Amino acid sequence: MQTSPGYMLSNADQGERRRLAAIEAAYDPGSRRHLTALGVGHGARVLIAGAGGGSLVRWAAETVGLTGEVVAVDIDPRFVEPLAAQYPNVRVFRQDIVTEDLPGGGYDAAHARLLLGHLPRREEVVAKLGAALRPGGGLLVEDFDFGSYGPAEANEAAAKAIATVAAFVRSIGFDTSFGRRLPGVMRRAGLVDVDAEGLVLTLRGATFPLEPMYRQTFDKLLPALIAAGQMTEQEAADVHARFDDPEHDMCTQTLMSVWGRRPA
Repeated sequence: MQTSPGYMLSNADQGERRRLAAIEAAYDPGSRRHLTALGVGHGARVLIAGAGGGSLVRWAAETVGLTGEVVAVDIDPRFVEPLAAQYPNVRVFRQDIVTEDLPGGGYDAAHARLLLGHLPRREEVVAKLGAALRPGGGLLVEDFDFGSYGPAEANEAAAKAIATVAAFVRSIGFDTSFGRRLPGVMRRAGLVDVDAEGLVLTLRGATFPLEPMYRQTFDKLLPALIAAGQMTEQEAADVHARFDDPEHDMCTQTLMSVWGRRPA
C-alpha cells in the first residue's frame, strides 16, 4: 500500500496483514471479475499498483501462467516480495507511484485498489497508469466513495462519529468523493469505454468480515481526533461498543470499480 503525507496506515503497523486480509476477502471476487473482463488471462502482462497483501498478485500470476508477467509496485512491498521467489513470472518493485516512473510499459491490464484516494496528485497517477498500457489495454481503479457510509437506523451518535472521521480523513488529504469522480478522471486521462460499478456492503457489529479494517482504521485515527477535540473518550468508547454489538447495522462506503481502455 502506498503512503502520502496524509496516509496514516502502513504495512509496518501491527495488525496490518489482518486488515489487508479482510479487504481481500471482501473485495477480491469483484476485482478478479473485472480484471478477467479486461483481458487478464493466459499470457497477459499485468501491473498491480499498491499490491498490499498480495492476493491479487498471486491470483494474476497463476492466471497469466509462465508466458505472462505480473509486476507489483508498492512503497512497502514486504507482503508481496516472497511471491517473486515463489512465482517466476512475478517481479516486485519498491517505489513511490506518485514521484517515480512505473517499471516498463505495454501492459495488457493495470489495477489499483483503495490506493489513489490517499495520494496527492491522484489524477496524475491515473494518467500514468493509463499511459503504461498497451493500445487497447484495460485499467481498473477501485476506490471508496463515502456517500453510502452510515448506520442503517437513525443513530445520532453513530452518524456523528462517522461524520467526524470523514471530516478528519479529508483534512489529511483523503478524497472521500474520489470514487464517484473516477469515471470523469479516467476519461480526462484519455481512456475510452469507461464504465463503473458500485458495491456497498451491510455491516453488522461483531459479525462483519471487514471489522478488522474499520477497527484498525478508527484506532489509528483516534488519538488525533481526541487531541483535536473532535471526539471525547466516551464517544470513542461508544464506537468500540458498536463494533461488538450484533444488533448494530450500518452500510460501508461504496467501493467504486471503474474501468476503461487506452485507445487502440
